[in-house]
Amino acid sequence: MPKNNNTNTAAFLEAVQLGISDATIRNWEKLNTKTAGRLMTRANKRNSKKRVLPIEYINNPNNIPFVLGILDYVDENEVGIMNAIYSLGINMLRRDGLLDKHHVIEALCEYSDVLVNDELTLIALPNDEFDILGLIYQSFLQEGKKNVIGSYYTPHSVAYNMTKEFDFSNGELFFDPCCGSGAFLLTAAVKEPQQLFGIDNDRIAVLISKINLLLKYKTFEFTPQIYCLDYLMGHSVIQQHPIFDKTFDYIATNPPWGAMDDLHLNIPFVTSKETFSYFFVKAYDQLKESGIIRFLFPASILNVKVHKDVRKYILDKAGLISITTYDDMFSGVTTKYVDIQCGFGAQEDRFIVYSGKDIHTVQISTVYETENLIFNLLDDIDLHIIRICKDRGCFSLQNSVWALGIVTGDNKGKLSQRCLPGMEKIYTGKEIQPYVLRPAQNYIRYNRNELQQVAKEDIYRAPEKLVYKFISNKLVFAYDNSSSLFLNSANILIPTIPFMSMKTVMAFLNSAVFQFMYIKLFGEVKILKGNLIELLFPEISETQNEQISMLVDSVLGGDNTKIEAIEKCIFAIYGLTEEEIKYVRRIVYGKAD
Repeated sequence: MPKNNNTNTAAFLEAVQLGISDATIRNWEKLNTKTAGRLMTRANKRNSKKRVLPIEYINNPNNIPFVLGILDYVDENEVGIMNAIYSLGINMLRRDGLLDKHHVIEALCEYSDVLVNDELTLIALPNDEFDILGLIYQSFLQEGKKNVIGSYYTPHSVAYNMTKEFDFSNGELFFDPCCGSGAFLLTAAVKEPQQLFGIDNDRIAVLISKINLLLKYKTFEFTPQIYCLDYLMGHSVIQQHPIFDKTFDYIATNPPWGAMDDLHLNIPFVTSKETFSYFFVKAYDQLKESGIIRFLFPASILNVKVHKDVRKYILDKAGLISITTYDDMFSGVTTKYVDIQCGFGAQEDRFIVYSGKDIHTVQISTVYETENLIFNLLDDIDLHIIRICKDRGCFSLQNSVWALGIVTGDNKGKLSQRCLPGMEKIYTGKEIQPYVLRPAQNYIRYNRNELQQVAKEDIYRAPEKLVYKFISNKLVFAYDNSSSLFLNSANILIPTIPFMSMKTVMAFLNSAVFQFMYIKLFGEVKILKGNLIELLFPEISETQNEQISMLVDSVLGGDNTKIEAIEKCIFAIYGLTEEEIKYVRRIVYGKAD
C-alpha cells in the first residue's frame, strides 16, 4: 500500500498502542463534537466531510485513542477502509485461533478481491469492545454520508434491551433486515448461530457482521447467514434470494432514518416515502403470526403528521404492544429515539409505555384523540384531564384568519438594527412573550414587491391581531394593535370564537390548560396550525368574557400579577379539582404552585 514518507509506520503503530499521537489529538479535536463546536445545520450535514465519533457506541472510553489512531493510520497510509476492516478482522480471527478453520475460510472466500494490510493484521486490538470493527467503521464514515444513508449503529445497551425478552429455546428464528455490523444479531440470545439471519446493503457492514458472529460462536462450524442485499428491492427482477421467502419468529432492527426513497411505490399507502416506514411494512410481512417485531425509530414517528401513514399501519395491522422511550441521541443526530414493539400478544385496547423507570399503560383510544393518530403516551390522569377539557370544548379556530410572517429572502441585506429613513419596525419570534411584545430590534423598508413572501396587507395592518412563536415547545401568544410587521419566525392569528374577544382567546391560548393539552396531545417543537385547530374552546358567558378581557388589559398595561387571576378563571371554567390543577401546573411549569 502507498505510504506517507513522513510517517514512521512502526513508531506510529507503537504510539497507537501506548498513547495518543499528535495526529490523534488533532483528530480528536475534529471529531469530538463538544470541543469542535456545534453540528452544522441539517442542510449542510448532507454534504459534510466531517467525522463524528459515535460516543454512544463505545464501551470503554479508554479505547478512543486507539480508534482515532487507526483512523490516522488509514488516512496517512491511504489504506482503503474495506482493506483496513478486513485486515483487522483477519487479526481478530487469527488471535482467536479461527483463521484456518474451514468454515471461516468459506465465509471469507467472497472477499478474495480485498487487499490485506500486514501491519493491521499484527497490531494489538482492544478486547473489551462490543464491536470494535463497527466502531472503527462508523468513526471513519463522514457525517454527510451517514446522514444521506441514515447509517447510525445501535448502542449495545439499546440492542440488548430490544432483544432480551425474546425466547429462542425452541429454535426460534431471528432476523435483522438492515443489520449493519450486527448489534442486534450479537445480542439475540440464540442457542445456535443458525437461528440468526441478517441483510444489509453495505458490503463492509456485512463483512463486519460475519466476523462478529464467527468470533462470538467460535465453537460452532457455520457460515453466517448474513447477505449483502438491498432489502427494499427484494424479489425484484434483479434480486432474487431465498431469504425473502422466509418468515421469522422475531425481527428487530434500527432502520435507516430520513433516507427518503422514491423507488418503492409498490407500497402506495406509505405516503411519506420514508425509508424506515418501508422497512417496517416489508419486515412485518415476513413475521410469523405468533411473531414479534421491534423497530428503533426517531421520536418524530410518535407525533409528526407525515408519519401518520405508518402509525395507522401499526394500529390497523401490526398490533401495538409497547413503546419504549430513550433519553439519548446518536452522535451527529439531533433527534431522540424510541422503539416500538408489535405483533403477537398485543391487546386491543391498550399498550405499555416504558420511560426510564416509569412503566404505565396507555389506552389505544387516546391515539384517536387527535386527527393525525398521534402516539401521545397519555396515562390515565392525562387522559382524564384532556377529556374534561374536550367535553367542555365547543368551538375551534378552524374559521379564523391565519398568516405567516414576512420572508425577506435576505434578512442580512434587508433588515437594519437602526431605523433608517423609509423604514419601520418589524418583530421576530424572539420578541414574542406571553401577552406582550418586547421592543422590536429590527427595521425594514417595507416594499412588498422586493420581499420573497408576504401575507395579505390587511392582515398585517389589522387593528388587532395575535402573533405567536412558530418554533417553541410551548404556546406563546402576544397581542398587537399597532398594525406592525412580523418576520416568518412569527405566525399571525385573527381568531373567530363565539362569545370571546380576541384578548380572551389569547388568554386561553396562553393558559396552563391549553399548554397542557398541547404538550400532551402533540409534543411538537413547532406550533402548527393543524394542531391549534384541534384545541377546542369552551362556551363562556358574557360576564366571563368581560372579566377575562379586563384582566388581560391589566396585563397588557404591565400588571403581570393578573396572570394568576386569569389562570384561576380558566381553571374554574373547566371545573378542575385542586389535585388536577396541581398536576397540570407540574407538567406545564415543572411545579405545582
